[in-house]
Amino acid sequence: MGSGPGTRLATTLRPLITRLLPWFPRLLLLAFLTPVLVGLAGTWLPAFGWFPALEQRSLSLAPWLELLHYPGTGTALRLSVLTGLGSSLLALGATLLILMAFYPSRGFRRLEKLLAPILSVPHAAFAIGIGFLVAPSGWLVRWLAVLTGWPEYPPNWMTFKDPYGLSLMLVLALKEIPFLLFMALASLPALKVEKTLWLGASLGYRPGKVWLTLIWPVLYGRLRLPFYAVVAFSLSVVDIALIAGPTAPPTLAVMATRLFNDPDLLLRLPGAAAATTLLLVTVLSLAILYYLERPLRWLCLRLLSNGKRPRLRLGLRIWASLVLIPGTFFYLGSLLVLILWSFAGQWRFPGLWPDPFSSRTWVSAPERLLDPLWLTLSTGLSAAVIALVLVIGALENEVRLRQLKPGFTAQRLLWVVYLPLLVPQIAFLFGFQVSLAWLELGGRWWVLVWSHLVFVLPYTFLTLSGPYRAYDERYTWVGLSLSGHRLATFWRIKLGQLWRPLGYTLATGFAVSVAQYLPTLFIGGGRFATITTEAVSLASGSNRRSMAVYALVQQLLPLIGFALALSLAAWRYRHHRALQQSQT
Repeated sequence: MGSGPGTRLATTLRPLITRLLPWFPRLLLLAFLTPVLVGLAGTWLPAFGWFPALEQRSLSLAPWLELLHYPGTGTALRLSVLTGLGSSLLALGATLLILMAFYPSRGFRRLEKLLAPILSVPHAAFAIGIGFLVAPSGWLVRWLAVLTGWPEYPPNWMTFKDPYGLSLMLVLALKEIPFLLFMALASLPALKVEKTLWLGASLGYRPGKVWLTLIWPVLYGRLRLPFYAVVAFSLSVVDIALIAGPTAPPTLAVMATRLFNDPDLLLRLPGAAAATTLLLVTVLSLAILYYLERPLRWLCLRLLSNGKRPRLRLGLRIWASLVLIPGTFFYLGSLLVLILWSFAGQWRFPGLWPDPFSSRTWVSAPERLLDPLWLTLSTGLSAAVIALVLVIGALENEVRLRQLKPGFTAQRLLWVVYLPLLVPQIAFLFGFQVSLAWLELGGRWWVLVWSHLVFVLPYTFLTLSGPYRAYDERYTWVGLSLSGHRLATFWRIKLGQLWRPLGYTLATGFAVSVAQYLPTLFIGGGRFATITTEAVSLASGSNRRSMAVYALVQQLLPLIGFALALSLAAWRYRHHRALQQSQT
């Protein structure tokens, strides 16, 4: 082979690339561990009375005592635990039921194709749509009034933002079921479910028992971290709790946010204590769930060894349909009612449709939407691209280490990647904000991108790691043997075959950034307004038309991202039928 300029350049760059690759996992860890660790320290110190900016320089338990005597603290803590754990367990149970009933089947493959658009729906937009649907003057009650003639006026029911947190629990469970299903899909092929079900059927066992005793214990071991992330998120969520949760008192996360934003600056100390309490509750809840696994595993073994072959009176698909049908109705109904409200001129109760329809809200929207929309796009795309580059570098370094050390595994890295998802946002964002203010870095756009990157990186890694690790490196070796250009082979062959997963990962990172509320609120310091922060702010008002417009725009942005990713991949593979069929 000749020694042209391209070959000499590749030979020169090869040692440089080899030296740079080990830095990618370090940069990845530094990007999201620094805000978490610095933020936790910056929250814990004020929680114990140390806040020099407010002339508080003595460690004490006064903030905790003040929080203890703050009105509604006990109820707020109880609501957080009940809604957080209740919604998480409901989502996990519904996920198991759907898998038991429909996997593997044609119906499940159709459901699998719907997961991407469902996952792209931001939590805040979904909660607003559910509110329009189930509120006392919502669309469901309007249908009830038309079909039965009752009620004539909106009933005095607490169907939304109820004091028990039931509506909050419903919204959280409906949003987390698709996420758990998506994470389960990454592990199910390796479990050989079809063979296990066939073997169980040959011994006379129903699919339900095979799932509970043989498949689910192994699958849950792989779903443990995603489930823990769901628990941590549900215990500490703020934007959904502001829209769908109780108000007097709210959940503990909402209470801590209000204390942090109170005009009385000294209330930041009990606010830090509330955020730390939420962190302790999350750690305790995860520890209890972890130690409950052993008796549950013992129960599964007892069920397996007793030899009984029970038959349910109602089939699994009927039970699973009781989850899927209402869930589908809530997703489609919330979207439809948002569209109706965005075009509503007047919509008096109990009318089913606006009368008249009007585009006035959409016509006047660009003036108010332009700045938040531009900030949302620029921040989301920047965070998604940076995360994609870091993750590709870290995964490529993993490939290099596997070649040098054949027994190398990166499972420990998974726990570190999940750290920002397991730590409540409110527990470290305030401390990170204080640290940035001390360094005079607050209110800068690149810092806002960094704060979004903390949450975009884990999802980017989780989305891309599976397809990237499944890539057959023999294609790379063939390309190198033909060209000798490492960069050209990497760009044209490896990334060329991974085009669709890369586009899907980029769209996922952008969708995660669009949904971020607390990072924008805290790190932006009120200087930045995104579509999400504006939608949550409008949710506390009475202008349903503007609320619907912002919620729809918030939903459209991730959907457009996924549509572009799939369209570009289809265009890229238009002449490669094998890649069209193999890439998912």
